[in-house]
Amino acid sequence: MSPPSPPVPFNLSRTFALTSLGLIVVMACGLGWLMSQVLTSRMLQREGEVSMDFVQNLLLTDGSAGFLANPDDADLKARFLNSMAHVASMREPVRANAYRADGTVVWSTDVTLIGRRYPVNDELDDALQGRLVVHSGRTDVGQPDKAEHVGLDRYASYFVESYIPILDKRDGRIMGVMELYKIPVQLNAAIRDALWQLWLACAASAAALFGSLYWLVARADRVMRNQQHRLTEAQTLSTAVELAGAVAHNLRNPLASIRVSAEMMQLGDLPDSERTEHAGDITAAVDRADRWITELVRVSQAPQLQPELVRPAQVLRACLQELQPEMTRRGVQWTMPEGEAPGVRAHTAMLRQILVSIIANAIDAMPSGGNLVVTWAPVGHMLTVQLRDTGVGIDEKARAALFRPFFSTKSGGLGIGLALVKRMVEHWQGTIALEPVPAGGTCVVLTLPLAAPFDTES
Repeated sequence: MSPPSPPVPFNLSRTFALTSLGLIVVMACGLGWLMSQVLTSRMLQREGEVSMDFVQNLLLTDGSAGFLANPDDADLKARFLNSMAHVASMREPVRANAYRADGTVVWSTDVTLIGRRYPVNDELDDALQGRLVVHSGRTDVGQPDKAEHVGLDRYASYFVESYIPILDKRDGRIMGVMELYKIPVQLNAAIRDALWQLWLACAASAAALFGSLYWLVARADRVMRNQQHRLTEAQTLSTAVELAGAVAHNLRNPLASIRVSAEMMQLGDLPDSERTEHAGDITAAVDRADRWITELVRVSQAPQLQPELVRPAQVLRACLQELQPEMTRRGVQWTMPEGEAPGVRAHTAMLRQILVSIIANAIDAMPSGGNLVVTWAPVGHMLTVQLRDTGVGIDEKARAALFRPFFSTKSGGLGIGLALVKRMVEHWQGTIALEPVPAGGTCVVLTLPLAAPFDTES
């Protein structure tokens, strides 16, 4: 199985554009719908209030409203019918009904409805409680909602009905309800124009809000990218300066040794033993410079190494056996668990160099002998490897700077070893840390991701 692909760089401008555009469109549509509902309801309510003022003034001025409470009174009936003639002559109402307090139709422009009662009429029930009720509906969506709507579809599909309570001026009791059905052509046109303006305003506001926010975020993104680019250039220049200084400082001594040895060899009449000694010094200096150059090359090539399945126990044993002669010479003993550790995602050759570097540092920290204990344990999706020595330890200040490039506690070191270790471990999505040992010494904690996907292929 191929290793996981690197994460896609985060594009702030594109992410913000998509997210903010979606949110602004949803908010604009929601706000537009809510405002359109409020606007339509308010305009219809205002239309109903105007109709209520007209009807109440008409019926209460001449006292004809008493007919709703006393339908058998001939004088009240005559005055009421005279008032309703004015209502019937109005242009907008296509139907008008007058209800008694018990819900019976006592008058209607449709004479077939007089004397009827409708058991289910929530709007009429609310109006009989003294509230103005304005309700709109359509008659072209199937069967009418209420029986009293039958026949309205011959006028228009959209209608507005207003239930106007008629109250007694003396005691405020409900005498009846006047119902007006209207086809509000002019009102519909006004509402339609207002809704168009409302939706255009919402769209323009959403576009302006999105444009201004996107411009701010895009500008901030460009500024951050430019600052990041300049910071990267500054870090690169700083690293190059430190690298040049470290290389110049550390190569000066080998070159000086080579020069001195070469000048001595140019002198005549040197014994063979001195000539051989100078030649050995030249070889040693060249080998030391070559090791530093090789280490620099590893730093530049490390990120190009692709992770693979690695058996850490096998690599650990190979490294310990390789350094066994040096440990035997210094009296260092090592132990590690039997068996195999879970596979990890790393690079075999690079992990071997890392472990060799760590173990070599541990050996250098125990010049008079000691113990090196290696343990491991899986923790979640990671494998934790600990290498604990009983050496002289590292002080807090040096431990904090030990993983920085070109920092070394050794007089002859280039200071790239542990920096390379940290760089590679983080490239594998792992971690490395140094922890002090209470009894003396240092514990290197190396955490690497388990390679479960690779195990199925091994």
